[in-house]
Amino acid sequence: MKIGIVGLPNVGKSSLFNLLTTGSAKVDLYPFTTIEQNVGVVLVPDERLDRIAQILKPEKATPAHIEFVDIAGLVKGASAGEGLGNKFLGHIREADLVLHLLRSFSGVNIPHVFDTVDPDRDAAIVEAELAIADLAIVEKRLEHVRKEPKSPEHALLLEALEKLQAALARGEHPKLSLEEDRVTRELGVIMTRPVIYAVNCSDSEPADPSRFPVTAAKTSLLFSAALESGMSDFSDPDRVEMRKSLNLAPEGPSEIVNRCFEALRLIRFYTVKGTESRAWAAPVGTTALDAAFMIHTDIGNGFIRAEVVNYRDLVACGDFHACRDKGHIKTEGKSYVVQDGDVLLVRFR
Repeated sequence: MKIGIVGLPNVGKSSLFNLLTTGSAKVDLYPFTTIEQNVGVVLVPDERLDRIAQILKPEKATPAHIEFVDIAGLVKGASAGEGLGNKFLGHIREADLVLHLLRSFSGVNIPHVFDTVDPDRDAAIVEAELAIADLAIVEKRLEHVRKEPKSPEHALLLEALEKLQAALARGEHPKLSLEEDRVTRELGVIMTRPVIYAVNCSDSEPADPSRFPVTAAKTSLLFSAALESGMSDFSDPDRVEMRKSLNLAPEGPSEIVNRCFEALRLIRFYTVKGTESRAWAAPVGTTALDAAFMIHTDIGNGFIRAEVVNYRDLVACGDFHACRDKGHIKTEGKSYVVQDGDVLLVRFR
C-alpha cells in the first residue's frame, strides 16, 4: 500500500517524510526541490507484536510496514501543467491514500508561496487542482463511454462516471459504491482516495486550531516537524510533554502512521517462523490462501491448511502448547477470512 504526501511547496513534506522514514530526502527553501518522488518504507508501531515477542522470545520481531511517497509541491494551476503539475499529479494517482499536509507555522526563513499562512485556503487550492485534473480525465472517458455498446457493465460504468463528474464539478470528494469504484479504478481518480489531513505547526508557539477551523474540523493531527527534529535525544515522556505544551498530538508523527493504516482498512496478522515473529499488513477480507502467498509463493502454492489462534488467546495462555490444550487453535482451509490479530501457522507441501 502506498501513501502519497501532498501539499503546497514549503509546507514540510520532505521533513515529515524524513521523520517517518528516517530517510534523507532533500529539504530546501525553494519550490520543487523534490522533483522526483522519494519513496520510503515506514514500520507500523505494534504493541501486539511487542507482546508476542515477550511471550515467544524470537531472535527477531518484524513489524508490518506501509510505503510513503514524498511528492513535490502542487501549485495553483497544477491541473493545467503549472509547476510541472502533470508529472506530480501522475505520482499522486499511484497512491492508495493521500496524506494532505498543511502549514500553520510562520517564519521568514521559510517563504510561503502565497506570503501568508492560511491552512484552510491552502487546502482549498490543492483540492481544487486535484478535482479539476480528475474532472478532465472523467469527462474524456465519459465521452467515449456514451458511444460504446450498451450492457449491464456499461450501464454501471456510465452511472459511476456521471456520479464522479457531478461531484468533481462541485469540487467534492466523490462517494462511490464498491462496484462503482471497481469499474472506475483504472482512471486513477485522486479525489476518490481516502485522505488524512495533518498540520505542520510551530515549534515555539502553541498551535491554535481556531486559525484554521475548516481544517481543524477534519483532523486532530497537529505536529511540528521542527520540534520533532530537535527532540532526537529526548526521552519518550519528555517528547510527549513537549508536544502537549504546544497543543500538538501527544503521539507525534507515529499517530499519522496509525491513522493512515486505519484509513486504508488494513488488518494485521502474525506469523511465527523459526527465530522470527512477524506482523503482516493485509486488506480486510484477506483469505488464508492470500496470506500464505504473502508469506511466500511456495507456501501459497503448497497450502494444506492454516492453524489459527487469536492474539488475545495466545497472550492469555502464554504459549502455543497451552492454546492447543485449551482448544483455542482452529484448523482452517483456503477460504478462511483472516481476522485482525490472528496468529497463523500455515502447513504446506
